[in-house]
Amino acid sequence: MENYKEKLLNDLRNHIDVVRQKISNKLVSVKKLVDMPLREVRKMPQSDQMVHMDLRLNGQRRIEELAHLEGSPYFMKCDIVDEFGDTKKYFFAKHEFSDESIYSWIAPVAAIRFENPGRASYKLPDGTIKTITIQQKEQYLIVDSKIIFYAQELAGKPRDLIYQEHFTKQKSEFALPEIVAQIEKAQDQVIRASHKGPLVIAGPAGSGKTTLALHRVAYLTQAPDTMHLYPPRSIVVFVQDNGTKEYFSKLLPGLGIYNVHITTFSEWAFAVLGIIGYTYVERYGDTQEEKDVYEYQKLRAVRGKNIAVWNKNISTLLRAQYETTFTSNSILLLEKQLKEKRLDRFDMVILLHSYLSKYKKFEIQRKYQTYIKDRLVKKTEKREVEYSLMIVDEFQNYLPEQLDIFKYCLSADTQSIIYVGDMAQQVKLGTIRTWTDIGEVIEPERNIRLNKVYRNTKNILSFIKSLGYAIELPVELKDGPVVIEKVTHNAEEEIRYIKDIISTYEKGSIGIIAKDEAYLGVFKKEFTSFKNIHVLSMLESQGVEFDLVCLVGIDRHSFSVAHYNDILPEHVEERKRMQKDLLYVALTRAITELHVLGPDTIAFIVSNL
Repeated sequence: MENYKEKLLNDLRNHIDVVRQKISNKLVSVKKLVDMPLREVRKMPQSDQMVHMDLRLNGQRRIEELAHLEGSPYFMKCDIVDEFGDTKKYFFAKHEFSDESIYSWIAPVAAIRFENPGRASYKLPDGTIKTITIQQKEQYLIVDSKIIFYAQELAGKPRDLIYQEHFTKQKSEFALPEIVAQIEKAQDQVIRASHKGPLVIAGPAGSGKTTLALHRVAYLTQAPDTMHLYPPRSIVVFVQDNGTKEYFSKLLPGLGIYNVHITTFSEWAFAVLGIIGYTYVERYGDTQEEKDVYEYQKLRAVRGKNIAVWNKNISTLLRAQYETTFTSNSILLLEKQLKEKRLDRFDMVILLHSYLSKYKKFEIQRKYQTYIKDRLVKKTEKREVEYSLMIVDEFQNYLPEQLDIFKYCLSADTQSIIYVGDMAQQVKLGTIRTWTDIGEVIEPERNIRLNKVYRNTKNILSFIKSLGYAIELPVELKDGPVVIEKVTHNAEEEIRYIKDIISTYEKGSIGIIAKDEAYLGVFKKEFTSFKNIHVLSMLESQGVEFDLVCLVGIDRHSFSVAHYNDILPEHVEERKRMQKDLLYVALTRAITELHVLGPDTIAFIVSNL
């Protein structure tokens, strides 16, 4: 048996070498096209120049795809007998390479990789059903042309492990693990669902909802029956902050997605309104109490009266909206905010709705380059904002008024929007509570709930569950290190503790997370030279993950909720719930290790919320 497995392994290595050589040859030919001197391009008629520039752009994409295939040419093979009795081999990978029968994971035939050996079928773009017999399946993990994992499955027999390299896998940066080959059949059906209309992908942290959403985007932009409807330039992804923007920017090219617009709400709003000289602030005020009161009064002003008439003078417009509902203290704070030229999400909502009420559309500038009389010239054009597809990450953190604006910008032909998030992780005031808040009707089959948590260890999830959070514990999870809670009294103690535990932690990503951003200043200064250490607030941490997480400055005072005279009791309860949800977000950022540092325990804080 061992000799038989060794032969299979050697045959696979030889095949990889042959395929890699052919991919390398193809790379050379594509690079010749891309590297044509610009002086030759300039000699072409202008119409031909544009055609060549498109080919050049596509060639650059193909170079990236082939470069990936060189290191990881495929992740599965299916030996099949078709309806005519012919035997064929299909290989599946991130990108296609037809010379060697390697198909992209989004090709219709790729759906068979989720079927067991035996009779199976798949659907072509025109609706034709193809029936086949799968004789054998082989699954691989090939990294940098090296075989890490190899398994074989025959009809009527359990999967047989041919080879597995012993290794420890740790994350070194903001990046999701390679899971294209691991998506479950049910999830694959979600990816291939009808493209029209809203789709919700919800689930707890670590359930794979973001990964599933991005695979859905990759499918729509590359599948033969939908790619003409979803050119990447017509797609926008809304993320929470610049850190998440960078995170997504690294993920999408790995799935063959290029030129999709990834942006934050504030960045997008500034662009469509043409606002220059202002900056965005998440919450304005000097203390948590002041920020809370200010937010509540702004929310009442947004929902308690009609939106002010558009005025290019931003300060005048916002004063008109707020002054009749604000207390004297909040009016003084507004003047200070406007003088500093800072705008928050409530301000942006008012400005966007006011602008839209006047002009009935948004426009955005696009810069591009073209040749005019043998010179490369930069040009700018304005175009109406309209998207074929929109992805809203962490949708539960958006005001209904923000989501209404987004929906207005969807193409009438597709009305395609993917909401990704979890209603149980709402950490901002006034955000969406039900789909009726925005008039959205989500069909049951398009309201996807992912319950399994694939990322965190069993000890981390058990700890979170012990605090009263609803957590599912999949049986296949590894135990991992025990969660450690250590009493500390200041940042200096916490820094010493963190340095001790990371001295033996050479690889992997580390997150230092606190409730209040101001508390993190000394940590940012102390760990600025550590590339694998990321220091951020609990709010900023939503949507990212780390191998090791240290929650610092955990004390009852930073989570306390005061009872203000001008705030309704239900709003106080809402703030308490948001504090508890924020803790949940922070706790679930840890993949392998979790350390909680501060004067109080997490259990004590949760019990008092």
